[in-house]
Amino acid sequence: MSAVLNQEKKRTGRTPRPPERRQILSPAQSRTLIGVAFRVPGVLLAIITTVVLVTLVSVNSELTGTFGAIAGLWFAVHLVPLSIAGTSLGVFPLLPTLVVAAVVVRSVARTTTETTTRRDCTWIVGAAVVGPLVVTALALAVAADASAAIGLSSPHALIAFAWVASVHAVAAGIGVCVGTWKSDVVAERVPTWIGELVTPTIRAASVLVAGGGAIVLVAMVASWSTMEMLLESGNGFVGVLGLTVLSILYLPNVVLGSLAVAVGSSSHIGDVTVSIFQSVGGPVPPLPILSVLPEGAAQTVWMMMLVVPITAGIFLGRDCARRSVDVHYALSSVWLGAAVVGLCALVLGFAAGGNLGTFGTVQVTVWSFGLLVFAWLAVVGSIAAAVTVWRGGSKELPVPEAAPVAAVAVAAIGQPVVHEERAVDAEVIEEPELVEAAPAVADQPAADPVEDIVDAEVVEVPDDEPTSEAVDTETAATPDGDDKP
Repeated sequence: MSAVLNQEKKRTGRTPRPPERRQILSPAQSRTLIGVAFRVPGVLLAIITTVVLVTLVSVNSELTGTFGAIAGLWFAVHLVPLSIAGTSLGVFPLLPTLVVAAVVVRSVARTTTETTTRRDCTWIVGAAVVGPLVVTALALAVAADASAAIGLSSPHALIAFAWVASVHAVAAGIGVCVGTWKSDVVAERVPTWIGELVTPTIRAASVLVAGGGAIVLVAMVASWSTMEMLLESGNGFVGVLGLTVLSILYLPNVVLGSLAVAVGSSSHIGDVTVSIFQSVGGPVPPLPILSVLPEGAAQTVWMMMLVVPITAGIFLGRDCARRSVDVHYALSSVWLGAAVVGLCALVLGFAAGGNLGTFGTVQVTVWSFGLLVFAWLAVVGSIAAAVTVWRGGSKELPVPEAAPVAAVAVAAIGQPVVHEERAVDAEVIEEPELVEAAPAVADQPAADPVEDIVDAEVVEVPDDEPTSEAVDTETAATPDGDDKP
């Protein structure tokens, strides 16, 4: 066998070259993935470091636990439960988390284009998740080292990785969908009516958020004296500023709780329970934004809050009906949009809850919150969609652009076209195969079939005679190309 191989080498005169390895990522792609992985976490760490240093300097505190505070804020932004000096803290403001998610969505959407392949999208999502996980591993080590200095206990590693990965994975997935939404692959696999559902769903969700914000604003105006008293408890400019900033950061949590009450669910802050039907009092943290909580029992006027989900359902049903061909697509769009908004409400309700030390658990009733949002939008939206279709507000089928041209062509074939100086009468005769032919003579050979026979009559009109006195000339085209009179 070796002799045969040696002869083959001598015959070719050169040794075989090893196969070239396929390059997994180009240098440009590697730089892009590194930017996606560490750009947002790097900027976030810079902002957190600035906030920690400014806070410690403003209160004349030592800088001993700076790194531990930075690690704690990293976990707080990603909603990771912490334990500080033996007190568990699991309720964090949603505003920083939503801002970080929005930045990740924008960064990933800029990286992807309409021509990005599925493989590249997988690499981008993986990079957007791996980078924050690396920072989380470092934060866990720093928190474990700083536990003796500031009393910060390192959270459970699996819980920390799960929360960080979830926030960035969801944001990166949304960014990929936004960046590749107009690609040909998405257009082929996603039906048109589902693509047209995005705008009605976002509008219905915006109505819900705006309604919850309006409820919070009205409650703040009604309890303004209580809010001023809580702000004055800050004892100085720095304290008042801190309470104000903290209230702004927790504003999305409060809006979410008011929305839960508006759809018929309930919100809980320890022993305090608020719903549209009842209100139970109890101790609450001295945070100015919590002055929106009612001080008495439930009132009948609270039923006016049901206007928020009803309005959102009407908007969803009307928009879906106007973008759909018939009532079946409209109803399917309404129920799918309601399911998406209900699922988002359920996830946000779960993320906004947690333990608040001695005050107990802060949460909304998650299962009823998501289910009631879905029910209101689905039922009211279906009624609104059916009414819109019944009144003729649905989208009509588009008329093809080629239809007028075809109509003109048929008219031109069926009747002659008359000009001022000449008249042409054209007639198309059916093929001989479709016409019953007379029996052929046995001695006469069969003629070749004629593919197309056109009988055209050209009428020329002299300048000095009227059109009716025209000279008729008939020509018939034969397969040989000769003209016969």
